[in-house]
Amino acid sequence: MPVRGIRRRYLLFNVSTESTPPEKAIWETLRDSILTLYGSKGLSLIDPNLIEYNVETRNGIVRCTHDTERFLRASLASIVNISCTPAAVRIQRTSGTIKALRKKAGIEKPKKEARS
Repeated sequence: MPVRGIRRRYLLFNVSTESTPPEKAIWETLRDSILTLYGSKGLSLIDPNLIEYNVETRNGIVRCTHDTERFLRASLASIVNISCTPAAVRIQRTSGTIKALRKKAGIEKPKKEARS
């Protein structure tokens, strides 16, 4: 029987803030939040990855391992500032696949830019 790879969870979140933070600021804030709560070992165990972030709707998808979903949820909930601006992060949905998450949330798959 083949060995299955690492199981993942995908979380859809929404950022509530007065400004429009860029994707890089979201990622840095999330990483810093995990480091503050769980340290570098926690960061490596959670293995977060910001899959996508829409600046206009302020919705994003972040990936983690299935065992550490609760730690990522706590890290997202503990975010109160993004780039020195008060903010709140709310988790909308969780799924085992990106496809199912997008389908449940009604999110279109982002189109790839044509290479020249």
